[in-house]
Amino acid sequence: MKAFYHGLSLSARMSLSVSLFSIGLFVLIGFSAYRIALEESQEVIDQQMQQMAHFLDENHLPSRLSTFNHQKKYNETDFFIDIVPKKDLENFQGRYHYLQPYALSAHFMRKKTDRGDLKIYVLPLADKQIQISQLIHVRVNLAKELALNMLLPYLLFVPFGIYGLFRLIRHHLKPIHVLKKTFATRHYSNLSPIYINQLPHELKPAIDELNTLFVRITQAQEQQQKFIANAAHELRTPLTALNLQARLLSKHGSTPENLEDLQKTIVRMTRLVEQLLKLAQQEENIQHQFIRISLNKVVEVCMQQLMVQAQHKNIVISFKAYHQAFTEAPDFCVETILMNIIENAIKYSPNNSQILIELICAEQQWCIRVHDDGQGISQEQLAQVTQRFVRLTHKETGSGLGLSIVQTALNVIGGTLELKSSNTLQGLCAEIYFKKQ
Repeated sequence: MKAFYHGLSLSARMSLSVSLFSIGLFVLIGFSAYRIALEESQEVIDQQMQQMAHFLDENHLPSRLSTFNHQKKYNETDFFIDIVPKKDLENFQGRYHYLQPYALSAHFMRKKTDRGDLKIYVLPLADKQIQISQLIHVRVNLAKELALNMLLPYLLFVPFGIYGLFRLIRHHLKPIHVLKKTFATRHYSNLSPIYINQLPHELKPAIDELNTLFVRITQAQEQQQKFIANAAHELRTPLTALNLQARLLSKHGSTPENLEDLQKTIVRMTRLVEQLLKLAQQEENIQHQFIRISLNKVVEVCMQQLMVQAQHKNIVISFKAYHQAFTEAPDFCVETILMNIIENAIKYSPNNSQILIELICAEQQWCIRVHDDGQGISQEQLAQVTQRFVRLTHKETGSGLGLSIVQTALNVIGGTLELKSSNTLQGLCAEIYFKKQ
């Protein structure tokens, strides 16, 4: 049943739900109408029984006993009238069990008899007792009939109402069908915004979010296209240099300068490939094993590996550690983060400048600050630098993946990165926060 319901169209589902709700409402209204009709009919018929008893008293009708026919179908106009002398009442009770003993006052009562369930009104007089009786099921049938008459217009209206409601629902859901047709005929490469006239307010936020997603996808595609162009340029340049140096070596033999240029070119290509491989590995969502790592030692290792690159620009790197700091992370994550941050600081710092690295404790976390002497980054550009394939300047070579790799690694270990202007040197300050071990 559930599968059948979910297989229906939205308009059919809504119509079915409204139909079931209408049936439930019909049952509730019918029960309420029955109870109201029963109470009203009881009150009216009781008054009739009282008036009938007093009428019989005032007109001094002779004694009589009612008769009952089991084959007859009684209705609300049928009453059993019994007028019994007071002196004979006790004897008659033994023969007719529906008769009530002499009462002290007039009253109503219910009693099960061989005639059925009776509603009885007893009016005691000085010399006799008048008893008016009626079958209770007659009153129940009357209440049911009244309730049905009240509900009959509703019952006749419901099918037409449901059909009309179904047509209205289909009319108001027409923009959804237009939206469905738009998606069905839309080419997968078409990422232009979707615009549909008279779109329901409930769908507008979802379409707005979808259009925003299209914009983000378009921007990502543009970044990837730029990356492909940059990567092609980055690879083509060293490959051309390798080809030229190989020709020179084959013609004139090797020289220290040729070998040094060849080595730099190979390092440049290797670095680009390593960046791509690291990004791919981090995005595999592998469950990495966390180990205890000394942040002090990792900083020193990174400084040693990048010392030649810093000396080439005559940059002095200093490290101030105010604590022995430990964290838990996969063995490659912390080094990857710090290598990229420090290398960026070297890359964007001018010749004959300095870089300061600080390790401090900041609110139950370890913080490593990397200050450089570069030009810094404007507030508008801070939100872009961690995006993949983005390079804010083309003066320095690179893939535009460094900070994206840093952010991915920080996500793995639960760390954060903040970029701000340095208050110690002239350039940028990168603050990396690690959890305490």
